[in-house]
Amino acid sequence: MNIFIVIRDFFSIGGAENFAREFVKFLSHEKVNVKVLTTRKNFFKKNKNFLENVKIVQFFIPQIRFIGTIIYYIVLSLYLIFHFKEFDIIQSFFLKHSSFISIIIGKLLKKKVFCRVECSGKFGDIETIKKIPFSIIFLKTFRIADGIIVLSEEMKNELKSYGFKKEKIFLIPNAVNINRFKPCENKENLKTVFGFGNKKLIIYAGRLTKQKGVEYLIRSFEKIEIKDKCLLILGEGELKDQLEKLTYELGINNCVLFLGKKENIVPYLQMSDVFVLTSLAEGLPIVLLEAMACGLPVVVSKVGGNIDVVENGVNGYLVDPQNIYEIKMAIENILKDEIKQNEMREINREKIIKEYSFEIITKKYLSLFVNLRS
Repeated sequence: MNIFIVIRDFFSIGGAENFAREFVKFLSHEKVNVKVLTTRKNFFKKNKNFLENVKIVQFFIPQIRFIGTIIYYIVLSLYLIFHFKEFDIIQSFFLKHSSFISIIIGKLLKKKVFCRVECSGKFGDIETIKKIPFSIIFLKTFRIADGIIVLSEEMKNELKSYGFKKEKIFLIPNAVNINRFKPCENKENLKTVFGFGNKKLIIYAGRLTKQKGVEYLIRSFEKIEIKDKCLLILGEGELKDQLEKLTYELGINNCVLFLGKKENIVPYLQMSDVFVLTSLAEGLPIVLLEAMACGLPVVVSKVGGNIDVVENGVNGYLVDPQNIYEIKMAIENILKDEIKQNEMREINREKIIKEYSFEIITKKYLSLFVNLRS
């Protein structure tokens, strides 16, 4: 089987991009011939290939609105046409430009094309497409893909409401490398090494944007009635300065740490006591699965795939992302009940191993490709 992975920014830090990189690794383990088609911003510099047996083609696309997109359309189209003998299947990420061209050229060459949706709701793929010119053409094109892969039931229902045929929609969730993301043997020792001692650590990891609702997490953290609490915020985004200012206004700047982007978030998850994600919209956040794989109890908003993964009161809590009191109570319920905390840790680790490991999810993709290829 020969697969082309098409994704606009393969090397960036983001949920879809993180998944794509791990997915390519596991495809290569399964002896699949895989090539990645992506872009680069620097004409003179390419990112290094991260696997010897996987070729990564990096098109230089100038960062000029509209013009850059047109150039991307032309370059990607020509590459697919001139290399048509090298692939049987195209797997694209995001319902946007990469998927649009992949479907058109795939149909022309009589190749199978699968597109992966990354988010639903107000900030989702469909809503993003609706904001660009000629969106109706994009939506009609997406509907003729051989398969649309969604991450949650919410995504599936959203696509159906936009006229996508249910037989073309396939629910395959995100995945975690369970050998990398796992509980540490001595969490308290790890806390000491990082200088946190006996503090109760609440952690958020992700972009600092409106979609992620970090403001509500900060406001709820201020009201938590627990001594020696500390909130770790991993990530960057346009709201960082605004959120830092908010912590000063609330008088909690000494116990809210903005740690920026981290290439390796594993130790931060391992030493934390609860993971919180108060997003206004989501697909199925990989960082949520990573936290669960590390054995963390979780508090997440009632959106997207969070609902599919978290059973309220069993392995975490589902909350209204804008309800500060509800978020506060959920976090306190976990931190004040050590027995419940330990139960949730065990349930979450076991759930990820059984349902969300990359070994399991990669096989689901391959099964889909084989069945629809024949």
